[in-house]
Amino acid sequence: MKLRPLLLVLAAVAFVVGFTLWLRSPAAPTVSTASAAAVAPSLAPAPAAMADALAISDPRERARAFGVSFQKILAADFDSALAALRRLPTGPDRDSAIFLLLDSLHRRDAARALALAAGLVATREQSAIYSVMFDTFARENPAVAAQRLASVPAGPGRENALRAVASAWLRADTMAALAWAQGLPVADREPALESALNELALSDPLQVIDVAQKSLGGPALERTLFNALQKITAADPAAASGLVTLLPPGETQTRAALAVARGLAERNPPAALAFVATLPAGTAQTLALNNALTAWAAADPAAAGRHVASLVPGPAQDAAAGHLAVILGTRNPPEALAWAQSLPAESARAAALIQVASTWAQNDPAAATRWASAQPAGPAAEVALAGALSYWLLKDADAARDFVTALPAATQSAAAASIAPTLTQKDPAAALAWAQSLAAPAARDAATTAAYLRWLDNAPAAARAWLATAPLAPTLKARLQAQTRSGSP
Repeated sequence: MKLRPLLLVLAAVAFVVGFTLWLRSPAAPTVSTASAAAVAPSLAPAPAAMADALAISDPRERARAFGVSFQKILAADFDSALAALRRLPTGPDRDSAIFLLLDSLHRRDAARALALAAGLVATREQSAIYSVMFDTFARENPAVAAQRLASVPAGPGRENALRAVASAWLRADTMAALAWAQGLPVADREPALESALNELALSDPLQVIDVAQKSLGGPALERTLFNALQKITAADPAAASGLVTLLPPGETQTRAALAVARGLAERNPPAALAFVATLPAGTAQTLALNNALTAWAAADPAAAGRHVASLVPGPAQDAAAGHLAVILGTRNPPEALAWAQSLPAESARAAALIQVASTWAQNDPAAATRWASAQPAGPAAEVALAGALSYWLLKDADAARDFVTALPAATQSAAAASIAPTLTQKDPAAALAWAQSLAAPAARDAATTAAYLRWLDNAPAAARAWLATAPLAPTLKARLQAQTRSGSP
């Protein structure tokens, strides 16, 4: 996506202002002139301070010292600065010098600055200087700035210049700026008009939508409509909800729908739900509902929870339950668990409980793990326990391992298999020794298998060497050998 002109201007201005601030700082550490000549021999004729700066290895110090030295040359003798710039190789130092030199020159001699820019600017990074120059020109006289575009060659620099003129001109005279942009040749029209309309969106987004639909197409139209819709959504999400369909189906339309759903839910949750229902079933609708639930839960979590419970059982409800469970679990895990357990649909209840346990475990993994281990046996309980244990391992691996060691046989197998790979990452031999120490045969085999397969992935030769002499039960050893040969778990 193309950068907005205002952001380009701000970035370029910040770049130049940064060098100006360097001038007020103490000089950077330098190295000897002889050392500098060895690093940058092409700069031998340049002042020693500049060559010294280019010999500094630390990027920040180098940039600072170079900015100071080049600015001093520029202030003393413009032509000497230009000559030094021409000897610089492509890279950050040359970019900096181009910015400093052209920023200094364009304010007092626009014609020469443009002539030099046409010969000096060669990269997309350097072309940002055109945003700075043409923003200055357009603020002084947009019509004259438009005439000066004839001196800018095609490419990123011309696009930046067009965007800068359009933005500045529209702030001064909306109708004149739009007329100018719409009358440009096709190659120039899109960046200029898009920039002007993005500026206009701050004050009249509805006009932007009307003009964009008549004058733009493709990605530029999508970007412009989305920007206008964002402005409308901030002020009147209900009005924006009726305009989302103006965007073609795809990522941009989905992003707009998410913003509208959240904006509506902050003011009128039923309206947000009605809007979400108009979206086609699928990812966009699911994400929009999640956004609405996030905003709704901030004001009335109980009402949001009741709505999720009332949804038709199925994947959509499961996704909504899992999303809301994260929000509720972050605030109050016990209340979130109570809500999750009250959900009538089994799949939604499982999705919510897994997410509550995971969210809870991020803050108190020990408590979340103990809760998960106490749940009735089943796939959801196994997933919740594994998720909680993963956080406990990060916080205190020894405690998590010891907890699994003490689990009853009914829940130990899945838990041991879930932590064995992580333990193996740190110390394969210790992980396998721990796995072999487990009393329950099923847990011992599950943990050993999981640990060995992770080791086999990380260090095949070492894992095979261990397996060749490991004192394992014959059936387990044969199974691991078969998996080693097949390369499958």
